[in-house]
Amino acid sequence: MPLYSDGVLDEVRNSVNLVSLISEYVALKKRGRNYVARCPFHTEKTPSFNVSEEKQIFRCFGCGVGGDIFKFVMQVEQLSFPEAVRFIAERHGIVLPQPAARPESESGSDTETLRRVMEEAGLFFHQTLLEQEEGRSPLEYLQGRGVTRQSIDRFSLGYAPAGGGDLLAKFQRKGFSVSILEECGLIKRSEDGTRHYDAFRGRIMFPIADIRGRVIAFGGRALGDRQPKYLNSPETRLYNKSRNLYGLTYARSGIQKLDYAVLVEGYMDFLIPFQHGIENVVASLGTSLTQQQVKLLGRYTREVVVSYDPDSAGLAATQRSLDLFLEEDFRVRVFRLPEGQDPDAFVRSAGANEYMERLGRSTPYLDFVLDSAMQRQGKLGDPKSKIQVMNAVLPYLAKIPNAVERSDYVFRFARRLQVEDQQLLAEVKRAAQQKKTRLPEAPLATVGVMKFAEKRLLQLLLGDPVLQQHILSACSVQDFAGLAAERIFAALLECFERGESGTFEGLHRRFAGQEEQVMLAQLQMEDVPEDLSRETAESFLSALRSIRLASRRQEILSRIAEAAERNDDEMLNKLIEARVQVDRELVSLSRK
Repeated sequence: MPLYSDGVLDEVRNSVNLVSLISEYVALKKRGRNYVARCPFHTEKTPSFNVSEEKQIFRCFGCGVGGDIFKFVMQVEQLSFPEAVRFIAERHGIVLPQPAARPESESGSDTETLRRVMEEAGLFFHQTLLEQEEGRSPLEYLQGRGVTRQSIDRFSLGYAPAGGGDLLAKFQRKGFSVSILEECGLIKRSEDGTRHYDAFRGRIMFPIADIRGRVIAFGGRALGDRQPKYLNSPETRLYNKSRNLYGLTYARSGIQKLDYAVLVEGYMDFLIPFQHGIENVVASLGTSLTQQQVKLLGRYTREVVVSYDPDSAGLAATQRSLDLFLEEDFRVRVFRLPEGQDPDAFVRSAGANEYMERLGRSTPYLDFVLDSAMQRQGKLGDPKSKIQVMNAVLPYLAKIPNAVERSDYVFRFARRLQVEDQQLLAEVKRAAQQKKTRLPEAPLATVGVMKFAEKRLLQLLLGDPVLQQHILSACSVQDFAGLAAERIFAALLECFERGESGTFEGLHRRFAGQEEQVMLAQLQMEDVPEDLSRETAESFLSALRSIRLASRRQEILSRIAEAAERNDDEMLNKLIEARVQVDRELVSLSRK
């Protein structure tokens, strides 16, 4: 039994404009009757992601993903269908009926319970910091680092008691099981398995939220010289470090407004700049930036300034991040801070205005690559050192698509390296020729694999309930056997047999998350000629039947040859009768 009725789903769908919702994730631009953008689900340079406001559907012509508002939220937020319905309803104030039963995972705890535990844990840590005597010292530490009470409240900063059992005891009194707390990464089991204890002890707590602002993990900073300095939540069903950016839930509107993001390394490097009005900053949860994090950021902008620490680890991480950002077609700049300072310290000492002013003068990534390579080599007095620097910058120069820009960089870099312009240009051309091209991902099933008659017949039927009555009354599932859209036609016939009309919306729900939903989105996105009539639909049906019969006839002829070869007279006679019957049906169809 479905969790939500069709009426409830229609209410949610009709209450939200798909264009407005998708605009929160990607920058849509009007093009004709539709909106276009770069697809948030795969890497592309030319926008192929289309949204129809009139039909309230989307489709990417690059990777084949498409569907309605529920499908988009499922894809972009990595949610199940019921979770996507609740996500949209909660965001737009729509009250949903309480489902009869919650879907449970194999571990026996549903996702909503895990979320409630994490929210309760965040509140527990926050109250400990502000209301308990043990929180006084960490509170003074934060204030000494320039964190205001407003920021402490806004980002729900907290403190984990040092005792090691406070959270466990409190949550057990609330009725939460040990297994739930362990699954959330809030408690650990002793090595001998005899007891449990709090995972975070004596640490300042930074809640890590998903894009909706829900707590999914924690980062704990130790006070003093205790190691490790930072301790983060383990991977859980709610939290995947590679797919989240710290502070994005607060910064995404600022990123969209300014159309670029500032990427920093840690919690304080995010918090202090943001507190001082730099509201387009996010943190990578460490220096190991991942492709998933880059793709996530790419939903909101295609320009980034990398502002990692200027130490060797930070410089190495900046270098690694360039490849990831360039692969996703970002415009990249690098902000090199003075030695010994990080974004947190720089903003507190020099001020937000100076930080912003220097951001505007950030180094283009190619200059950063050259500067770093030259610093590693030291003096460039011998040819070997120059060759090593050239080898470091050649892959990046070769990636520049614009010939004028590429030539400008070549001539500038040649002067700095004291080599001939044409020599460096020749090396760049050689590197560009050797550059491997990446094969595109195999697309999902699309209308491109459908026969023309099959596609048009479906579009006509789904656009006209009266036509469904006329056409489907003379059809059987056999008429559509072997077609790309066989299951869609079968669903239409089921609706007809129940006395109902099949609709795009109803079929979207039925095939949620399946290839057929992509087909439906593509069919719905296309404009159908208005002069198509009932007779045209009948001709499409006849064409499909003829194709099926012709295929059947060819199959019978092959089997006739096999039967004749092995002298199987009985089978031969049956197959000849079958061929005669198919021929009669083909003749009958041609006369209609």
